[in-house]
Amino acid sequence: MTRLGALNRIDTLLSTITDPTFVSVMRGEPLAISGTPVLAFWVSGRSVTGQTFTRDGSITNFTIRGYFRMVASPNIRESIEKDVWDAIHSIHSVLSSDAELDGNCTTSNIGDAQAGFTEIGGNAYRTISVPFDVEILDDITVTP
Repeated sequence: MTRLGALNRIDTLLSTITDPTFVSVMRGEPLAISGTPVLAFWVSGRSVTGQTFTRDGSITNFTIRGYFRMVASPNIRESIEKDVWDAIHSIHSVLSSDAELDGNCTTSNIGDAQAGFTEIGGNAYRTISVPFDVEILDDITVTP
C-alpha cells in the first residue's frame, strides 16, 4: 500500500470515464481551465482512525470536481445537465469498481455528489463535486 499508488489509481480510474469524455484529469484544484469538460481531484482533509499501540490508521478525504463550461446557447446548456448527471454516475461507477484502489488502501467510500456553479478566469462553469474517502488501516507505524 502506498499513497502514491492510491493517487495513481484514482487518476487511472477517473481517466477511463467515457460518458462524458473528459478533456483531462488533473491532480489539484485548477487555477485555469483551457478546455472542458475536465475532472480534477485533490486532498481536502485527513483524520486519524483505528489507533493501536503500534499502528495508526487514517482516512484521507478527496474532492473530485468536474467542470463544464457554460455558454449562451440554450441547447448546449441543456446538454450540460445530461453530462452532469452522466458524470456523477460514471465517477461513482468507476470508483466503486475498485474499492481497494488496486491494493493501495484498505477501503474507499464515495459520498453524496453536489452540483453547482463557479467562476474561473472570468468564465462560468457548471460543476459537480464528489467527496471520496480513502482509508488505510495501518498507515503509520508508532514507535514506543
